[in-house]
Amino acid sequence: MKKLIAVVLSVLLLCACFTACAKPNGGETATTDKPNGQQTAAPAGDVQSEPAEPIEVVLWHTLTDHHQAALDGIIADFNASQNQYIVVAEQQPYSEWDAKLLQSVSTGIGPDFCTMFPSDAINYMNEGYLFDMTDLVNDPETGIPDLKEQTAAGLYEEITQWGNESVYLIPVLYGSEVLYYNKTMLDELGLAVPTTWTELENCAKAIHDKYGVAGFGTDSITDTFQGWVMQAGSEYIDVDTKSIAIDRDIAIEKLNWFANGIKEGYFRLVGEDYYFSNPFGSQAVGMYVGAAAGIDYVYAAIPADGEAGHFEVGCAPIPQEGSKKYISSWGTTYVCLSKDEAHARGVLAFLKFLTEKDTLVKWATAFGSAPARKEAIEDAAYAEYAETNIAAKALIAEYDCIGYLPSIPGAATVRTEIDKMVQSVALGTADAETAFDNFVAASNAALNDN
Repeated sequence: MKKLIAVVLSVLLLCACFTACAKPNGGETATTDKPNGQQTAAPAGDVQSEPAEPIEVVLWHTLTDHHQAALDGIIADFNASQNQYIVVAEQQPYSEWDAKLLQSVSTGIGPDFCTMFPSDAINYMNEGYLFDMTDLVNDPETGIPDLKEQTAAGLYEEITQWGNESVYLIPVLYGSEVLYYNKTMLDELGLAVPTTWTELENCAKAIHDKYGVAGFGTDSITDTFQGWVMQAGSEYIDVDTKSIAIDRDIAIEKLNWFANGIKEGYFRLVGEDYYFSNPFGSQAVGMYVGAAAGIDYVYAAIPADGEAGHFEVGCAPIPQEGSKKYISSWGTTYVCLSKDEAHARGVLAFLKFLTEKDTLVKWATAFGSAPARKEAIEDAAYAEYAETNIAAKALIAEYDCIGYLPSIPGAATVRTEIDKMVQSVALGTADAETAFDNFVAASNAALNDN
């Protein structure tokens, strides 16, 4: 991580850098015996004096258009609801996000909080950049003490995977992949929506035979491959030994299964299209796995009713086949980057407001996603919304399948190596055995280079 910081700083300085208008983080709080020198709040029982002036709490995000407008509205409501904190949102370019956030935090300026995936959070955590929110969250009066009770088991395990149920990430929304399918094609073929990967393969073959196009693809072969091996009962990363724990036989079977479909033409890689929404809309593929949040892009790609090429689209939960139910966890989780406890309390106050049932339903529907809290999912207003959004409805049906993968330094590289492995076998540039062995060697090297 430190080497990465140095590289990022050098590149940014050579490019004349940029200016960050966020406030510097405050002074450090006293530390406890938390791992890696993480900052932690004072005991919940300590009396906190109300500040004379509202504390400004800065949020960085990359949202645009109606998503940004919805967030701004919620922030305005929060700021009007109390006088201790003022949340200020600063929109950042998506293309610069990783480098700009790392540079700002490592040089002592930047946001108080932002969204972050666990695979990125572990690096910030190990460098002491994340505030341990455990004590604040568990405060019975000002915290979110029912966080565990209200969060899906797999998602809660993911955000507390680093021991002692320490909370560094607070979930707000949960998202994942879903299966988009051409309902018109399946109806014409007399096929039911696939619920297993074997059924999906049969549907893909039938689509290919009838229409001459690929029957199935996936936007992220990395996430889909992870799902295949996890559903089959494999482990992923051995955290203690910092090594790949994916079952070799399972991995090779899945690699050959997918590669054979590519060779026969009923499966396909996304290639230069990057996302399958456009090929799906032009009926160049009959089914694909993509993000539930991408439903609007699916509709936009399909010709309007009455126009040539129009068809009915359907959306279903990800097929399950094996000893374990599993879907990827793509939740929206927030982290606190401020070292100042007063600002950390402001972060939690806003997140508590954001995750209140009515506010969370409003945010989830604006974002086209599902609330991370059970009470919001079960709310009548959200249930009514889900009936009008086929992707949200599929997400709800997958709630109990949410799983997680260990996030330790080097885990991001493992994802990159999975993509290389699957692509090489699918394109015929390597056999499954060789590709898997190369994947293990490269991944283990990355996991131990930290």
